[in-house]
Amino acid sequence: MIALIEKEDSQIRILSPVVGFYSEMPREKTFVTGGAMIGKLTVLNTSFFIYLPENVSGIVSYSESPDRIVNVGYRDELFLLTAEQTEIVRQISGAEKIESNDEFAENGFVVRAFTTGIFYRSPSPDAAPYVEEGQQIEKGKVLGLIEVMKTFNHIIFQGTENSNSGVVKKILVQDGQEVKLDQPLFVIS
Repeated sequence: MIALIEKEDSQIRILSPVVGFYSEMPREKTFVTGGAMIGKLTVLNTSFFIYLPENVSGIVSYSESPDRIVNVGYRDELFLLTAEQTEIVRQISGAEKIESNDEFAENGFVVRAFTTGIFYRSPSPDAAPYVEEGQQIEKGKVLGLIEVMKTFNHIIFQGTENSNSGVVKKILVQDGQEVKLDQPLFVIS
């Protein structure tokens, strides 16, 4: 289920697409990218994950402090995104150019963890990994998962500032490894 949006000056209002109970919302002051899961909506005892539209990203803020579960109506505000901080957005989103003094000597982009959790390379233990080193990828490709409190969040390649495609040059973490916010996960050339 995709959230609705409404742009106002330098902020974007993220709105509920249906009536229901909203939970598992992102923490305030975290960065979310287009396509990211931004919570769960429960409608008539059925839960649906809600995702941010692909063309929207920014820093989360709430007009009032949210409860753990919020009753929402159609087009009620879930939270606000501030999109004007482009340099911060570029760094946090996982598409940051690697400089020569970085610990990764290769030229390319580094995809970083957008939250703390457990990293997985595949959707299940017996499934093939989402990507392998040397694989050509396009914008929208799932690179892996980060599990946070039994919720699995996709790591989606958003492209770089120069291209919507790339090659997975290096995978920097192991399957099942705990990762921290902003930790490098992949090098994309």
